[in-house]
Formats: sequence, structure tokens, C-alpha cells
Amino acid sequence: MTLRTVLAAAAVLAFSAPAMAQEAAQPGAPAYQPSPEEAAFNAQATAFDGRIQTMVGEIRTMLSDASTNGSQKRENLEAILAVYTPEINTFADQMQSFLTGVQARSTDPQEQAAIAEALASGPANVRRIPDQVRQGVAEAIAHAEAQAVAATTTGGQPVQAGDGAVAGSVPVQ
Repeated sequence: MTLRTVLAAAAVLAFSAPAMAQEAAQPGAPAYQPSPEEAAFNAQATAFDGRIQTMVGEIRTMLSDASTNGSQKRENLEAILAVYTPEINTFADQMQSFLTGVQARSTDPQEQAAIAEALASGPANVRRIPDQVRQGVAEAIAHAEAQAVAATTTGGQPVQAGDGAVAGSVPVQ
């Protein structure tokens, strides 16, 4: 699951109760007004999304730094995550509290089931963001290192599409 998928899932979970209430509204009824708790959580979710976007920007900048090697990039990643992980965990706690409160106030069995599902996965998925980022960065570093090795083994020439082995053949050196 990518970081964007996690954030999208968190947003869907966070806003599922208001959306369900809106769907249940009768035609001509006044538009759904979120409760103060929903409005507060929506503000927290928006702030969290902004912080995550800032983190992603820092990670992209760090990865594009040609003056650092893979090991240094991993160290830099850990420094970035050390700043953001407490915020990620705080938001997961806020999501947990919000969804627990919504579930306690709900009288609709379908809504309660949807919230129970959100509680089972939403906060845990948010807490997994640092590990997913580590995995994605490790893959990006490995890919960049493989490209560097490939460029070196082709005599410094950039690797072109079609270089290397073709299925069923042995590359000629």
C-alpha cells in the first residue's frame, strides 16, 4: 500500500459518517451540517495531510541529493521520520477517538458496522505510514543503485531500453 493509498483510506474513513448521513437525508432536507466533533476532526485531518505532504517533499528532496549515498539517505530518512512519526501516531490516536465516539453515538447497525471496520483498519494503517515510507525509500535507493551499477557495467554509457538479455538469449559481452 502506498502512502497516498493510506492517506486516501484515512480520509475515506474519517469522512464516512458524514457521507452516510448525507446519503440518508431526504430530498429537499437541509444540507448535512457536521457536528463540532466532526468539524474538529476534519480540521485535524486536513492539517495532518498538510504535514504528510511536507514530509513527502522532504523525502523527495533527500532522495534527489546526488551528494549522498544509499546509507546516508537511509540515515537522513530516519531523521525525517523521527520528526513526523509522533505526529502520525497522534493523528492515529485522534482518528481512533473520533471513530469510537461516532460509533458510540450511532444507532444505525449498518453505520456501526462500517465504523467498526474503519476502527479495525484506519488507525493501524496510519501508524504503518513510517514503515511503508521506509519500504518505498529502500526500493527507490535499491533501484537507483542498480541503475548506477548497470551504467558502470555498460562502460559508463547510459542504459538503453533493450540492453541486456532478451528472453531465451544470452547477452553478448
